[in-house]
Amino acid sequence: MVALISRSRHEWTVFTSHYEPESTFREFADFKVVPVGDVSVRRDIGSVFTAALGIVRTRLPLEGFDAFAVWCDGLGPLTTFRNHNLPALCICSTPLRAAYDPLYAREALRSRKLPARLAYHLFKHVFRLVDRLAWRHFDGVVATSLEVKERIVRNHLYPDNRRMVLCHPGIDVREAPKQVSYEPFLLVPGRISWTKNIELAIDAFRAAGLPAPWRLVVAGFVDQKSRRYLEELKQRADVDARIEFVVAPSDEQLHRLYETAYAVLFTPLNEDWGMAVLEGMLRSKPILANASGGPKESVENGVTGWLLEPKVEPWAELIRRLPDQPETVRRMGEQARLSVEKYDWSRFVGGVDALVESAVRPTPAFVHDPTIELAT
Repeated sequence: MVALISRSRHEWTVFTSHYEPESTFREFADFKVVPVGDVSVRRDIGSVFTAALGIVRTRLPLEGFDAFAVWCDGLGPLTTFRNHNLPALCICSTPLRAAYDPLYAREALRSRKLPARLAYHLFKHVFRLVDRLAWRHFDGVVATSLEVKERIVRNHLYPDNRRMVLCHPGIDVREAPKQVSYEPFLLVPGRISWTKNIELAIDAFRAAGLPAPWRLVVAGFVDQKSRRYLEELKQRADVDARIEFVVAPSDEQLHRLYETAYAVLFTPLNEDWGMAVLEGMLRSKPILANASGGPKESVENGVTGWLLEPKVEPWAELIRRLPDQPETVRRMGEQARLSVEKYDWSRFVGGVDALVESAVRPTPAFVHDPTIELAT
């Protein structure tokens, strides 16, 4: 969202029901951010149901705007019921995974008791019916990966036609460092949340038994609902001094970690896309990732990294061999750096802007109008 708004040809206003300035990217302080309502970020069935009802009832102050864009990773499309007088677009990071991704649902329900499981199945079926009605209001859809596009089409949310475009979120190629190094540590970057399956990296690293000075560094932001998960990870590391947690790193810290890591580990299951993968590739690092979801699009197995089964044994075996393959690691890192250029931000922003313009000014002879204002 930061990359799009700061690079777009158009003007954007962000409407959100939950805004923590201290826990998000500092660039939002320079944007037009308008808090509306108060939607819980808790993810138990009751809280999600209550949030969905609140979103359905929300009417946004859209007077003076030319289009309305929903940035969707779950409940966002429900806003269209009371806000579809303008051309409506969906920038979809994923449809609600709890309703449309069986793997995600399986992990989410793993420790839930029978009443919670029954409540989930009821919610899922009701939500799917309502969500499909909401998607009918969209005049165009941006799918942020092939994985996301397949979820949309497979679940009959939107047809695969010219009004749905594929635009991968990416990186700024100009930020690639001139020099990198390969120091003896493995980096797990990104948001620290149970959806990121970070326990796989911890278990595999410990099982690999690498000698000192090899380390595992977990670095990322932790929002309020994920603080308990962080404590569980620390307990899982069992006070192993070689497993480090860097919480809420500055941009400079995180970039330095990317630039000096030996390799980047990306452990989520069936991830929608995977920005951390691109950040690692930009800094000439090979990627270890699960062979599912977005990484299957961005990582070429055996060329820019490795795609593995999501089990401790294959991950541990590969980690155990990595210190003895410095030339392979460097060669893959160099190839990753070249491969990632196709995901420069200019392609994503250009694709979104073009869809906006076709929805707001749907004529063959469209001429760019810099006055278009959007609400998201």
